[in-house]
Amino acid sequence: MFVVDGDAAVRDSLVTLLALNGHEVAGFATGGECLAAMDAGGNGSAEDVDCVVCEAELPDISGLELFRAFRAKHPETRFALLTSRNDQGAAAAARVCGIEAVFQKP
Repeated sequence: MFVVDGDAAVRDSLVTLLALNGHEVAGFATGGECLAAMDAGGNGSAEDVDCVVCEAELPDISGLELFRAFRAKHPETRFALLTSRNDQGAAAAARVCGIEAVFQKP
Protein backbone atom coordinates (compact mmCIF):
# COMPACT_ATOMS: atom_id res chain seq x y z
CA MET A 1 0.00 0.00 0.00
CA PHE A 2 1.20 3.51 -0.80
CA VAL A 3 0.18 6.60 1.20
CA VAL A 4 0.86 9.95 -0.50
CA ASP A 5 0.25 13.15 1.47
CA GLY A 6 2.25 16.36 1.72
CA ASP A 7 1.28 16.78 5.38
CA ALA A 8 3.82 14.73 7.35
CA ALA A 9 1.52 14.33 10.36
CA VAL A 10 -1.32 12.93 8.25
CA ARG A 11 1.00 10.74 6.19
CA ASP A 12 2.83 9.33 9.21
CA SER A 13 -0.43 8.71 11.08
CA LEU A 14 -1.95 6.82 8.15
CA VAL A 15 1.22 4.78 7.59
CA THR A 16 1.35 3.85 11.28
CA LEU A 17 -2.36 3.00 11.50
CA LEU A 18 -2.27 0.84 8.38
CA ALA A 19 0.96 -0.90 9.43
CA LEU A 20 -0.51 -1.67 12.86
CA ASN A 21 -3.38 -3.36 11.03
CA GLY A 22 -1.05 -5.68 9.12
CA HIS A 23 -0.48 -3.78 5.88
CA GLU A 24 2.89 -3.22 4.25
CA VAL A 25 2.94 0.54 3.71
CA ALA A 26 5.27 3.04 2.06
CA GLY A 27 4.67 6.76 2.60
CA PHE A 28 5.53 9.56 0.18
CA ALA A 29 5.37 13.36 0.54
CA THR A 30 4.93 14.08 -3.18
CA GLY A 31 3.46 12.54 -6.28
CA GLY A 32 6.93 12.55 -7.82
CA GLU A 33 8.30 10.37 -5.03
CA CYS A 34 5.42 7.94 -5.49
CA LEU A 35 5.89 7.83 -9.27
CA ALA A 36 9.61 7.17 -8.81
CA ALA A 37 8.80 4.24 -6.52
CA MET A 38 6.21 3.02 -9.01
CA ASP A 39 8.80 3.04 -11.80
CA ALA A 40 11.64 1.61 -9.69
CA GLY A 41 10.37 -1.97 -9.63
CA GLY A 42 11.64 -4.53 -7.18
CA ASN A 43 10.38 -5.32 -3.70
CA GLY A 44 7.63 -2.98 -2.62
CA SER A 45 7.13 -1.75 -6.17
CA ALA A 46 3.81 -0.85 -7.69
CA GLU A 47 3.27 -4.46 -8.80
CA ASP A 48 3.01 -5.34 -5.10
CA VAL A 49 0.73 -2.40 -4.23
CA ASP A 50 -2.95 -3.20 -4.02
CA CYS A 51 -4.10 0.27 -2.90
CA VAL A 52 -2.98 3.91 -3.00
CA VAL A 53 -4.32 6.46 -0.51
CA CYS A 54 -3.57 9.92 -1.87
CA GLU A 55 -4.20 13.55 -0.96
CA ALA A 56 -6.05 15.44 -3.70
CA GLU A 57 -3.70 18.44 -3.60
CA LEU A 58 -0.09 17.33 -3.42
CA PRO A 59 2.83 19.79 -3.42
CA ASP A 60 3.87 18.91 -6.98
CA ILE A 61 0.91 17.35 -8.85
CA SER A 62 -2.75 16.71 -8.19
CA GLY A 63 -4.04 13.45 -6.80
CA LEU A 64 -6.02 12.99 -10.01
CA GLU A 65 -2.82 13.29 -12.06
CA LEU A 66 -1.15 10.70 -9.87
CA PHE A 67 -4.18 8.44 -10.20
CA ARG A 68 -4.08 8.67 -14.00
CA ALA A 69 -0.34 7.92 -14.13
CA PHE A 70 -0.72 4.99 -11.74
CA ARG A 71 -3.80 3.63 -13.49
CA ALA A 72 -2.08 3.72 -16.89
CA LYS A 73 0.54 1.23 -15.70
CA HIS A 74 -1.36 -0.61 -12.96
CA PRO A 75 -5.10 -0.57 -13.72
CA GLU A 76 -5.89 -3.18 -11.06
CA THR A 77 -4.65 -1.02 -8.17
CA ARG A 78 -7.38 0.50 -6.02
CA PHE A 79 -7.17 4.22 -5.28
CA ALA A 80 -8.61 6.36 -2.48
CA LEU A 81 -8.50 10.15 -2.60
CA LEU A 82 -8.28 12.37 0.48
CA THR A 83 -9.58 15.91 0.20
CA SER A 84 -9.29 18.79 2.63
CA ARG A 85 -12.41 20.52 1.45
CA ASN A 86 -16.07 19.68 1.10
CA ASP A 87 -16.12 19.81 -2.69
CA GLN A 88 -18.84 17.57 -4.09
CA GLY A 89 -17.80 18.45 -7.66
CA ALA A 90 -14.25 17.24 -7.08
CA ALA A 91 -15.55 14.06 -5.45
CA ALA A 92 -17.86 13.42 -8.41
CA ALA A 93 -15.04 14.06 -10.89
CA ALA A 94 -12.80 11.64 -8.99
CA ARG A 95 -15.44 8.93 -9.11
CA VAL A 96 -16.02 9.48 -12.83
CA CYS A 97 -12.28 8.93 -13.35
CA GLY A 98 -12.57 5.58 -11.56
CA ILE A 99 -11.44 6.42 -8.04
CA GLU A 100 -13.24 4.03 -5.72
CA ALA A 101 -13.35 6.16 -2.59
CA VAL A 102 -13.13 9.85 -1.70
CA PHE A 103 -12.69 10.86 1.94
CA GLN A 104 -12.82 14.33 3.44
CA LYS A 105 -10.11 15.15 5.96
CA PRO A 106 -11.21 17.03 9.07
